[in-house]
Amino acid sequence: LEAYDLTIETISSIVGAENKNTPGGTFDVGSNTYSLRVEGEFKDPKEMENIVVGIRNGASVYLRDVATVVDSVEERAQETYNNGVQGAMIVVQKQSGANSVNISRKVMDQLPKLQKSLPSDVKLGVIVNTSDNILNTIDSLTETIMYAILFVVLVVFVFLGRWRATVIICITIPMSLIASFIYLAITDGGSLNIISLSCLSIAIGNVVDDAIVVLENVTTHIERGSEPKQAAIHGTNEVAISVIASTLTMIAVFFPLTMVSGMSGVLFRQLGWMMCVIMTISTISALSFTPMMCAQMLRLTKKTK
Repeated sequence: LEAYDLTIETISSIVGAENKNTPGGTFDVGSNTYSLRVEGEFKDPKEMENIVVGIRNGASVYLRDVATVVDSVEERAQETYNNGVQGAMIVVQKQSGANSVNISRKVMDQLPKLQKSLPSDVKLGVIVNTSDNILNTIDSLTETIMYAILFVVLVVFVFLGRWRATVIICITIPMSLIASFIYLAITDGGSLNIISLSCLSIAIGNVVDDAIVVLENVTTHIERGSEPKQAAIHGTNEVAISVIASTLTMIAVFFPLTMVSGMSGVLFRQLGWMMCVIMTISTISALSFTPMMCAQMLRLTKKTK
């Protein structure tokens, strides 16, 4: 290198500049626009020997004159140990938009097959599985939803004091939640995740509001001596406008979340849409299904003297 007046840094920069693909702009053919790229990466290590790294006494100095090009393995940058035994680590990363849990399950299914094809002294194991944290969070949210449903049912039974009325409210809850599952199946492939389960836990207390208002008014008409069918019709008509106004107020709060963009939109857009869908279905159920159930199940309780 001293004889040719070259340095390692100079040779490194020249090799790096030669071994890369260079964008060449765009060109138009008819109504189509194509990108042009000049491929400069080496396909064979021997091609590097012909790189001109300098000029000495009017003659070109090639890389083969000052260095030996060898196709070898990459230098080891790190070592992996498991339980004090040296091994190897493979990191499986998902593509953008892929489901981490599904990928983890497929990898776990393939491990026994790979183990059979390896020598007996090579053992495969899992060091870190990021899907465990996701599954634990989903299980916790599922448990929270079940507790929320239980507490809602208990509160309704305590304040209404009728087991038939409580049954009607209990049927109203899954109707609205099933509608949200249908929405998820259409828009997100039926995927349950942390965001969607959080939306469900927030919405459970709201889906029974309209049904309770209708149910209480129908119950008041029945206690005044009306037939259950007539009480369901008149009781629902009296509070229909109030119930719809209440739902529109809730939608007015959550609908702007559907227009949030960027990373925040990933978190809040699904919350906004799910709340709007659930509240709409709960209102439709309260004005149609709940009166029908009231007419069929509620009875006038005769007072004994």
